[in-house]
Amino acid sequence: MSRRALFLDRDGVINIDHAYVCQPEHFEFVDGIFELCRTAKQLGYLIFVVTNQAGIGRGFYTEQDFLELSDWMYEDV
Repeated sequence: MSRRALFLDRDGVINIDHAYVCQPEHFEFVDGIFELCRTAKQLGYLIFVVTNQAGIGRGFYTEQDFLELSDWMYEDV
């Protein structure tokens, strides 16, 4: 059995890319993203969030900061 999947990049697709966002107060969801995900799920798609977080490598925030923001983001969904 094969399944369809929707892969969404985080910055610029799920949230507005304000460059190196690592705190909830700076995180802004893109209009329509929740509706898109609900529709995809109703159509049987698996949903994956993909992201490369250069801000970690550049020292703007830590991996723990990223994980905490991700937990917050998923709670809002």
